[in-house]
Amino acid sequence: MKKLLCVLPLLAVLVGCSDIPREAFFNRGSPESLLDVSSEIVTVAITSDRSVEEVVDWIDRDQPTRAELMCYEGDMYCSAVEEVLSLYGLEYEFVPSTESAVHLIYERIIARDCEHRYIDNHINPYNMNHPAFGCSIASNMVQQVSDKRQFVSPALLDYYDAEKGVKVYNDVYLNPPVETDNSDDFEVDNISSD
Repeated sequence: MKKLLCVLPLLAVLVGCSDIPREAFFNRGSPESLLDVSSEIVTVAITSDRSVEEVVDWIDRDQPTRAELMCYEGDMYCSAVEEVLSLYGLEYEFVPSTESAVHLIYERIIARDCEHRYIDNHINPYNMNHPAFGCSIASNMVQQVSDKRQFVSPALLDYYDAEKGVKVYNDVYLNPPVETDNSDDFEVDNISSD
């Protein structure tokens, strides 16, 4: 009986340790773990034609992710900046305000490299890979994508992107090629040589 009472706590401890914590599955060589997001806001006061040209210069040099236009309706400089934002196809939010300014918001997604040092894969009770396992492959994937926003906010496929898939679907599945039996097309004449 004493042996049984000594073994029961040991079994309870072993059963409690068998659950893998949820944190063990996060950030294991996935491309998203190598992404950093940074934001920058550039504020330009809209008071003259020169300030409208300055907004154009900023957008022309490096197009922001989005903008906030803060002014009152009917202001001619505000209308000019609104026209510039629309011309560049820039998403903006109009906020009625007595302040005449535009906030150009740059949200950048940058890829960082893996840790360039040897990390010993210590023995763990879950037999899982080290968090940096597969990092070089993930890093190569991230570096090859020019628009890193596709990882965090992917764009929907447009018709141009799906054109080849639709063509294959139409040609192969909806209108399958007709199979013909070509065995009757070839007849062999027996020519006897005398």
